[in-house]
Amino acid sequence: MKELWVKNGLVFTADGFREVDIRVLDERIDSLVKSEGEPLKEETDTIIDASGCLVVPGFIDAHVHFNDPGRTDWEGIETGSRAAAIGGTTTIFDMPLNCAPSVTTVKNLLDKKEYLTSMSHVDYALWGGMTDTNLANRRELTQMSKGIIAWKAFMSESGIEDFRFVPPDGLKQAMQAAKEHKKILALHAEWEEEINKFTAFYKHRDGMNERKAFLASRPVSAEEKAVSYALELAAKYGTALHLVHISSAKVIGIIDQAKKSGVDVTVETCPHYLLFDEEDFIKSGAILKCAPPLRSREEVEGLWDCIQKGWIDTIGSDHSPCLYSMKATDSIWDAWGGIQGVQFTWLALLDEALKRRINLKQILPLGTANVAERFGIADQKGRIRPGLDADLVLIRLDETTIVDKQSLAFRNAYSPYENREFLLKVKKTILRGKVIYDEQSGVIQEKFGVCL
Repeated sequence: MKELWVKNGLVFTADGFREVDIRVLDERIDSLVKSEGEPLKEETDTIIDASGCLVVPGFIDAHVHFNDPGRTDWEGIETGSRAAAIGGTTTIFDMPLNCAPSVTTVKNLLDKKEYLTSMSHVDYALWGGMTDTNLANRRELTQMSKGIIAWKAFMSESGIEDFRFVPPDGLKQAMQAAKEHKKILALHAEWEEEINKFTAFYKHRDGMNERKAFLASRPVSAEEKAVSYALELAAKYGTALHLVHISSAKVIGIIDQAKKSGVDVTVETCPHYLLFDEEDFIKSGAILKCAPPLRSREEVEGLWDCIQKGWIDTIGSDHSPCLYSMKATDSIWDAWGGIQGVQFTWLALLDEALKRRINLKQILPLGTANVAERFGIADQKGRIRPGLDADLVLIRLDETTIVDKQSLAFRNAYSPYENREFLLKVKKTILRGKVIYDEQSGVIQEKFGVCL
């Protein structure tokens, strides 16, 4: 059996941070042993010195678009997973759209699984897509459900031709199908009719700043209406619901009330909603275009309040890359909406939390244990505990990370995080007992990621 020790670190466990050494046998954590704090002369193949480091579970990003196969000029799982590994993420869930074709049939799902084999630096699972096109084929959906982590649907246009949004009547079918499959249904929750109405009003309004017009075209009310309708149906049908990239504290408050009433619902937000605001978008333009759009600084502060209240369950990057030319358009309306950020999700969030003096014990589960529990992989991932995969990240809080173009691991080297400085650094990323990223040597060439 292959043995590995991670020694002298401050390890994040179910009991908080502890001075313990981690023994790994093969790919799993074997035991946690009280650290003697003995300095090591040097590291070896079987001993890693984590002195001065926090040792935390490998992060799980349940919301990425790596676009493989079909649109690998936008990203691809090789470059996307490399960026993830550099940022401390050891497991990703790849969304069913932005690859081509979208994962809306059994054939597309099986083809994608076969295509991705041996291409990822990190472990991964695949979402399945429910659309207005495939909802009627219940047999096909039932077969697909056996090979996916969860379902994803849109309540507004996705921007991808073969991934049609589910209208209000169709959402009832989606809820029932997800319930039957015992799978979570994740929703992009914006009310299409309201977006269309406001877009028609603001898009050609004389004298209005185009970027402000875009913000006005997708108001919080469109999110609120969609979320409220989805919660009503989830309560009716008993569906497990996951609401992604929620951008408003008011909306999260509505979701929290539904939780308290017994609805099986969880909520995700994204780092860009916690760091950037609408003024940043007005200044920087398409590089920060996303849907829902960035909100006011008041909303940003409200989201941090929700985190401190425990109302937010998970954080996902919603990494949605594209060619730079798709951002550098003459009109903000024509630019691709998506943020390149998987490499910096946890650097950015931990840095901001520390600046706000929020205990990391509140933040870390949002990208580890909470995700694993919600999506049914807690027997493998999400914690540093004997029996689980040895997915570990070594982080120093006394070193800094400066984001410059040379450090970007994405296929297309741009990001709104460029030129930011984070007051911490990922030193090593370990996947199932294998060091896949080291600050000095970078990401290893071998790809050990497997499909869950």
